[in-house]
Amino acid sequence: MNQPSEQLTTSSWSLPDVAFTTLGKGLKMIPGIGLLLAIGLLGKMAAARVPHMEYVIFAIAFGALISNTVPIPRIFVPGIRTYEFWLKVGIVLMGAKFAMSNVINIGATGIILVIAEIALAITVARLLSRMAGLSEELGSLIGVGVGICGVSAIIGATGAINASEEDASYAIATILIFGAIMLAVYPFIGRLAGMSNEMFGFWTGLSIDNTAEAVATGMAFSEQAAEVATVVKLSRNALMGFVILLFALLHANRGITKRIDNKWSFLWARFPKFVLGFLLLSSLNTLGFFTSAQTKILVNISNWAFLLTFAGVGLSLQRSRMKAGIKPFIVGFGVETVVSVVTFAMVYVLFA
Repeated sequence: MNQPSEQLTTSSWSLPDVAFTTLGKGLKMIPGIGLLLAIGLLGKMAAARVPHMEYVIFAIAFGALISNTVPIPRIFVPGIRTYEFWLKVGIVLMGAKFAMSNVINIGATGIILVIAEIALAITVARLLSRMAGLSEELGSLIGVGVGICGVSAIIGATGAINASEEDASYAIATILIFGAIMLAVYPFIGRLAGMSNEMFGFWTGLSIDNTAEAVATGMAFSEQAAEVATVVKLSRNALMGFVILLFALLHANRGITKRIDNKWSFLWARFPKFVLGFLLLSSLNTLGFFTSAQTKILVNISNWAFLLTFAGVGLSLQRSRMKAGIKPFIVGFGVETVVSVVTFAMVYVLFA
């Protein structure tokens, strides 16, 4: 007779337990999010005192300085890790300021250049890796990381081609090193070469690996460049599932990995869903769904989300996370250099 009442008691407590658990997780993130906000605002204050400088550089620099000089207490870690979430929020809400015609124009031009860039990165990475005596898996991971979407693509491809954790760590470290270098060097080169906002945005979106660093580098040049860079980078991200599937099938045919039965399910699992959110808001904006005031609010929220993102990028640039052997580093340097130079030339030929 007591069993039903016990079941009722368990059932009645399940929902509050879930709510309290979710609330607890949310509260744990507050200190780290507060730190991201403080660093971002400090970057804004510093940029206001330096002519012709965007806050992005300062926010990332302050974050990197803190993470490499002061041990960060564990209480801040959960909130700091949310910076990739804020990146996706910022990109999705950015769609509210784009007319779909602009997205299509940039995307159509970009997709041709993106396919060329991906093919170039993968080919050069596999060639240089073979010359350096690296494993085929490591060469594939470096090629995927440079060609598509940095760390996310490497993580997605690691399981698909049965690469080792060591190979993934080397590839990720190489990508992080060059992401930090490009973030500092690209705006200087762009201004020295007299690139327009559109040209710099295309170059950045085509050649910088991680989405957060691509957006940050574009923003360091100008807001308009960041918008173009974001759309072009999203074109690369959208192809991530197809390229990883291609590698998985290639390795499966060689008996290295198991065969993939449901290819559409594989693609959907690796498709970056926030791209759809960006396209949805852009479509709604094109249809006149948002008033100008509502669009302004969404764009402002997007800017605040990016502020948290860039501070998080800086905090993630830790020397201890960017250790790599000399051979992967040399191969990565070669691939990144070739991709940067060739995409720079493509952009100049296209927009000259």
